[in-house]
Amino acid sequence: MTSAQQSKRAQVKVIYSAEQIQARIKELGKQISKDYSGVDKPVVIGVMKGAICFLADLLREVKIDQPMQVEFVRLASYGAATESSGTVQAPYLDLPNLYQRNIIVVEDIVDSGRTAHFFMNYLKDQFDPKSLKLACFLDKPSRRAVEFTADYVGFTIEDLFVIGYGLDYNENYRELPYLGEYTP
Repeated sequence: MTSAQQSKRAQVKVIYSAEQIQARIKELGKQISKDYSGVDKPVVIGVMKGAICFLADLLREVKIDQPMQVEFVRLASYGAATESSGTVQAPYLDLPNLYQRNIIVVEDIVDSGRTAHFFMNYLKDQFDPKSLKLACFLDKPSRRAVEFTADYVGFTIEDLFVIGYGLDYNENYRELPYLGEYTP
């Protein structure tokens, strides 16, 4: 690691360690396994890029009898900023026919609620799912601009800008195994 990389990482205060994150994901996996036991043809939709680590670890912790179909979309409202732009961008929203399926959306963070609200309404309108739930790694209710409540929440955090475990600042830091507060 170069000294420049070390100084950049020195600006990060750890909020949740890798061990704390994995313990919480095990709990969520057990809850989802219980809720989806016997549910026919569940579909998990990961919202990229931020949900990649959470999605992968959560999928490994869900133990159900049915195989899970996994799909991906790409939605964004941050861009290169540290606050939501207020506009949801959907650069990749190509999904197969999921009509009347049981859908779990996996998101990195519910902040303003705009992205989650937009996507859940899109799925309802397009596919009339049998069930539709959202699991998020982080919930930041103090920033809510649109009323929204996630069904499964990893951690609730204060109004901090966080990176790591899939979350980024300007496409950097997603690889960190922990969640940290980033101060530019």
